Amino acid sequence: MKFTILRLLTHSELGMFHEYRRQGKERAKQRAINFDWDVVDAVFPSAKDSDIIAINCRRLEDENTVVEVASWLKRQHRNWRFEGDCPTSPHYSFVDPNVLFAMIVDASTTPATASWVVIPADHPAHAAILGHGESARLGKSAMIALYGNEGEHSQGVLATHFPQLFKEVETVSVTLQQEYDSSSDDDDVPPDPLGLFKILARAGHNLPSAVADLVDNSLSHGAREICITFPNPNAGGRWMCIRDDGAGMTPLGLRNAMKIGHQRDYDDADLGKFGYGLKGAAWSQADRLTVVSKAAGDKVTTLTWDKDHLAKTRRWALLTDPVASAHASSVEIGDSGTAVLLTQMRPAMEPTKGKADSPYAQELAAIKSHLELVFHRYLEGKARGREKVVIRLNNDTLRANNPMGHPLTKEYDQHRIELPSPTTDKTPALYVRAYVTPNEAEFDEYVKPLTPLEQRVERERHSLNGRANDAQGLYFYRLDRLIKWGGWEDLFAKDEHTKLIRVAIDFDRLADEQLQVDISKQLVRLPFAIIKPLEDLIKTPRAAARLRYNKKEKGTPTSADGGKTGSPAGKPATDGGLPPASVSGGATVGGASPTPTPKKDKTSVRIVSSGTKPWQRKTGFKGEEVEVTPLVPALVALVQLIDKDADAKTALSEFLRVLETAGVPDLLTDKA
Repeated sequence: MKFTILRLLTHSELGMFHEYRRQGKERAKQRAINFDWDVVDAVFPSAKDSDIIAINCRRLEDENTVVEVASWLKRQHRNWRFEGDCPTSPHYSFVDPNVLFAMIVDASTTPATASWVVIPADHPAHAAILGHGESARLGKSAMIALYGNEGEHSQGVLATHFPQLFKEVETVSVTLQQEYDSSSDDDDVPPDPLGLFKILARAGHNLPSAVADLVDNSLSHGAREICITFPNPNAGGRWMCIRDDGAGMTPLGLRNAMKIGHQRDYDDADLGKFGYGLKGAAWSQADRLTVVSKAAGDKVTTLTWDKDHLAKTRRWALLTDPVASAHASSVEIGDSGTAVLLTQMRPAMEPTKGKADSPYAQELAAIKSHLELVFHRYLEGKARGREKVVIRLNNDTLRANNPMGHPLTKEYDQHRIELPSPTTDKTPALYVRAYVTPNEAEFDEYVKPLTPLEQRVERERHSLNGRANDAQGLYFYRLDRLIKWGGWEDLFAKDEHTKLIRVAIDFDRLADEQLQVDISKQLVRLPFAIIKPLEDLIKTPRAAARLRYNKKEKGTPTSADGGKTGSPAGKPATDGGLPPASVSGGATVGGASPTPTPKKDKTSVRIVSSGTKPWQRKTGFKGEEVEVTPLVPALVALVQLIDKDADAKTALSEFLRVLETAGVPDLLTDKA
């Protein structure tokens, strides 16, 4: 497991270099470089059970001399520090804030082995690495780790400028390339297997979207039950299996399905598109793809694409090896069905959010919420021409999350917009229906009978696990499968006062070309010719959304039909709904000016990513604020539960103040 680690060093981390201290630049006594916890978790999966990780490091003593120093990563709360080496050589007199720390580490050995270098801002390697897309995540994270070929550019730059430390990037030898090229006739130029693998592996998938694309394949084969197994990577490695009870495939059918870009006749309700989804989704996450399939009355067939085998043979050669015993039970199918097994999966490269949950738990949650949303019609049994589908993730049955399904949501009539088409036999069309969801006061009143935890879960589901303002806009459904949502595609700007409106746009395969559905089936483009008709259809519901949003300031929550909201056990809103009236900013509602909400003197309590104490009290221009750090997870969980309750936050602040007088924060810090 080889990773490329990048970090721009700050003042506090440069104390490890003797020359920096000798020049009087040091601002802190720290003698180590910080390693972010999510990077360490990705590079060293067993780190959660350790406090020290040994690394034998190679670095420069001067421009040409390489030394090897036994170093280590040491846990400090949730983050880590790189310790054991303080270079004293005058070679490091250039170190200043924003030097680039670059390390290539092989974590497959114990101790791990690594080479590292610090690169000044005026060095060409500094600009070459930071000017490439590989470094993009440094804008969001202080440190990033690139796995394997994901750091290929940075590895090449390091090998070019610091050859004494870094070997050449592992590429196919020139001899192998020449042999491969000469094996084909002049007019027969097949694609390079390894090169095409790398291209397809970068086609825009993250883990949740890749899993959704694999579920598409199961649905296209008539599956009614889909089981996804994704065990903890810290126990047995990182692998995944998606198994279904669909029609399965014959040996020839499976061989064709494994072919890149295989063209076939798609049924009208087939979610496939380019003959790419199975391979591209799998390869975006793993270096080895195995598919086990069986059609009714036929034999079981097993075929595998393996990146290492492609690189070794330089041929599109499928493997027929049986599945390893560790995964055999996960690929067992009944009378018919298919199991897609991903092994040699690459570590997660998405930065983790917060520290309350482990990276694995966050990945599971992301997959779950994504599938519950994009396949909600299938899970509800509302997909046209389909039976209800059951999807399980690690034996947890998924629950549909319909973004327009809240009982208090106002539903508008559906409209049809025809798309320009060069043919006349079948006219592609969009089916547009607008919805206005409940405002915050209505929603809070509706969930009041639930427990605080249940309220938080329902709020997260309703906001699609983000901010409600980002959930407004267009929701594109291709064959009842949600492929893109949120935002207005430049029709309108996002507006706090219209955040309650969501517009479903349904289309089928006929509209793929006009909407330019991309290869990952996640992006669409609206043709210019339909922008004006679409704007006209949405104007009235947008006005109603403004009206409903403004009603929250009057202090009397109302449902879609104008009456008072009920509880979850009450009746859903009728279609009588809100009057389609236009409301401009500052306009009155129902003839009366909205009553402004008086400001209350309340203490803010929020969660921060780091700190030396479980909580810290600060006073700024906004008043008093309590910052809760990850040192006490139970306290973090409590703050999350009361996130929307200002009175509860104030009460918690006063309770913490009592604990402060007793010195409890210091006691907890010592224990941590």
